[in-house]
Amino acid sequence: MKILIAGAGIGGLALAALLRQRNIDCEIAERAPDLSHAGYMLGLYPLGTRTLLGLGLRDRFLDVSERYTTYTICNGHGEAIHTYNLAEALEPFGYMGGLMRKELLDMLRSKCEDVPITFDKPLVGFQQRGDCVTAQFGDGSEATYDALIGADGIHSKTRQFLSGAQPDHETGWGCWVWMLKSPERPPDQCTEYWGAGRLIGVYPVRGAFGVVAAGPSRFIGPEAVGDDGVMLRAYFSEMGPSVADILGALPETLDGLFYWRLNDVRSEMWTDGRVALLGDSACAFLPTAGVGASMALESASVMADELSRTDAKYLPHALGLYEKRRRRRAEAAQDDSRKLASMMTIESLPLAWGRDQLLKLYTLEMLVKNIARSFAEPI
Repeated sequence: MKILIAGAGIGGLALAALLRQRNIDCEIAERAPDLSHAGYMLGLYPLGTRTLLGLGLRDRFLDVSERYTTYTICNGHGEAIHTYNLAEALEPFGYMGGLMRKELLDMLRSKCEDVPITFDKPLVGFQQRGDCVTAQFGDGSEATYDALIGADGIHSKTRQFLSGAQPDHETGWGCWVWMLKSPERPPDQCTEYWGAGRLIGVYPVRGAFGVVAAGPSRFIGPEAVGDDGVMLRAYFSEMGPSVADILGALPETLDGLFYWRLNDVRSEMWTDGRVALLGDSACAFLPTAGVGASMALESASVMADELSRTDAKYLPHALGLYEKRRRRRAEAAQDDSRKLASMMTIESLPLAWGRDQLLKLYTLEMLVKNIARSFAEPI
């Protein structure tokens, strides 16, 4: 059995590592020229860290991550609204921590170093014939496999070929991402400042904090501010002195900083015969609940489980079972991310004040109902 994985992101590398662990032959085709632009910080719930433990990466993960113990939501003036004890809530299920995306990719790659990865090789089409899939690549080459797994992200070409263009779920907001060194801030506390038309999040990683500054794209997007960090700083400075250290770490030029348009997508089809979607290709996430990487790792685990209990002849059935195990769970978590986004992206001052009063009464389970429930549910 030979599997092609289109995409060397979190889901693709995790699947390759898990298949390698099970002695299943696979290879990866990645459209980027290399993995040097590996992105930003991320958090992993126990949903995702369980996959790392299964790959023998527990100690390395603990070495490169920072444990999340508390999550504090402040209003737009820096006053704490509610603090949630993450360590206590997650204690029965496992460890939650933050790390740089590159660290996670490097860990996963270390477990599949003998899996061939070809860079600068985008998938441009495929055809299913009988018991095989023939993939076409941007360099003009073709190759035949027993199955094709599209793990090529939110802008997945595999998804487009499989089920056509899917509409984005758009919030109208976006966020800039940068890093902060701050010895004054607790190294295990996630803090978010929810203003009206402005949101800043600070998330610990080993030795630093990742910062997300979000707002309506018409005010803070590249089309609005260009690469002017001074203009962006002025927009968020209305949130007051509580975010002064955060804004002080913002470069005067935004050239090289990552801008994330806060959109997601949900595919109508996850599988068709010997082709299946994985991670953001199937169900992409807004960063609002921080669950996207965990969902990709969990999906990779389920897919590897199903593929390890079949042979080439019955691959379509195995991929269908993967979808049945994953789709409802992933889309429910996506719903939580969208619900949080609708609360975070309020622009009206009176509505933001009302939201802040409600947040005083919200439990963590109320904020992310489906994600919290998933900790105790089998997959």
